[in-house]
Amino acid sequence: MQVQNLKGFRRSQSFKIMGTQPAKSSLRMRTRVLQNTAALLGGRVLSIVLAGGASVILARYLGSEKLGEFGAIYAYATLFGWLATFGIDSITAREASIDRSQATNILRTGTRLCVIFAIGATILSLVIAPFLGYKGHLHFLLIFAVMEMLLLSPLRLPGVVFLVDLKQWYSAGINLLRQFLWLLLVVALAWLQARLITVIVWRFIVATLEAILIWGFSRRFLPRLREVSADRARFYLASAAPLAFSSLLASIYMRIDQVMLHNMVNDSTLGQYVAAVRVSEMFEMLPAALIASLVPILSISAKDQKAFHAYLDRTLRYFLVLACAICVFITTGAGLIVTLLYGKQFAAATPLLAVLIWSEVSTFFGTVMVAAMVARNLQRYLLVPTAVGALSNVALNFYLIPRYAALGAAWATLISYSLAWFVVLLAFRQTRPLVLQGLRWAIPALVLALGAAWAGTLLPGSAVVKIVAGACLYAAGAVAARLFRRDDIEYAWAALAHSQAKPE
Repeated sequence: MQVQNLKGFRRSQSFKIMGTQPAKSSLRMRTRVLQNTAALLGGRVLSIVLAGGASVILARYLGSEKLGEFGAIYAYATLFGWLATFGIDSITAREASIDRSQATNILRTGTRLCVIFAIGATILSLVIAPFLGYKGHLHFLLIFAVMEMLLLSPLRLPGVVFLVDLKQWYSAGINLLRQFLWLLLVVALAWLQARLITVIVWRFIVATLEAILIWGFSRRFLPRLREVSADRARFYLASAAPLAFSSLLASIYMRIDQVMLHNMVNDSTLGQYVAAVRVSEMFEMLPAALIASLVPILSISAKDQKAFHAYLDRTLRYFLVLACAICVFITTGAGLIVTLLYGKQFAAATPLLAVLIWSEVSTFFGTVMVAAMVARNLQRYLLVPTAVGALSNVALNFYLIPRYAALGAAWATLISYSLAWFVVLLAFRQTRPLVLQGLRWAIPALVLALGAAWAGTLLPGSAVVKIVAGACLYAAGAVAARLFRRDDIEYAWAALAHSQAKPE
């Protein structure tokens, strides 16, 4: 009965929010989203620079073989991330966005559940590890990696309140502090020529500090109540189960390639692959930052088809244009980027990066799809694309790695990501409109990006000339195809002007 009341209250709150707000509230909401996104984006850009600097120093200092071990350890730990939270973080974010007055109880209940799952995930990952090739010193190193990736999850979960209140600059600032400290430590460790175990232990210490800060600052926005609802817990588990298993499958197709390269080839080859992955995945911070500001808006507007469609359409267009722009830049400059970052010892990473970067288009697209499907309570369908992505990725890796080694793994990643997010969800009536809405922007953006990257790489001259030419061609095409419009500038300007206005 209480679960039904929860659902009824959620629906009534949603209609109340959408039905009684004055017209001016749309501009206020736009302003809050713009300010929050600007803070997040600025923080993420700085984090990317700091994280990139740390990755470069770490790669040059460790070399390809030790970098391969480092990547294999954290890739394995990531495979159990789904169990550490069981998708409860996404459900609590949705519920707290809709019913802010109950946010404390919602997050407290979610955190208690997360503690149980995090401990179970930590134990399970360490028990299974020796059977998957993580023995001896690798198993010892893995202890610190799984504590960082899994056991600290409950301390991070209350940070959902930053997202709910559109105050993500707290999480952005804390993350920025972590990246700054980690960069300083990596510089010191490289100068001291510290062993890999020392690197991993210090990474765990910095991650622990970040988790404690998230926990501490989140308490400022949550009254100290002790209520934990059993009915809420059951409801969250039922709602989160599809997300949890979807995350399991997603982690398989996102990390299994590194685990398979570790077991099927060698850590030196894996090190080249990890170097390319590090560059490619740095950009995955951007969709995570951008979508964080929009999750509450999408959740609240889910019952209003027109408002939801407008928010989603603009989000999809921005994400896809940005993702394709990144692909053009990295593809045309892959050789120069790898050489500048890692040196000639990682030259084999160049063709890997040129392939892997295109998987970011489906990653950006999938980020929006997940947020939209959770907002519309369609998370049960997330199992399908992730299952197809995981199965196709494993099958392709088994076929391609023995023949093409790391390059085969890169193509397996690109194909499986694209199949999972651009194709599979078209099979269902409930999710088809969302995907078609995204393909409306994805197809022209991809065609323009592929053409610009191809033309740029064919041009004679230095890598800088190729990058500039590719970027100019893509920008001109985006404007001509109306992927970027004048009203986008007006949209941002109106929100900025409103944010500077005096309150009435």
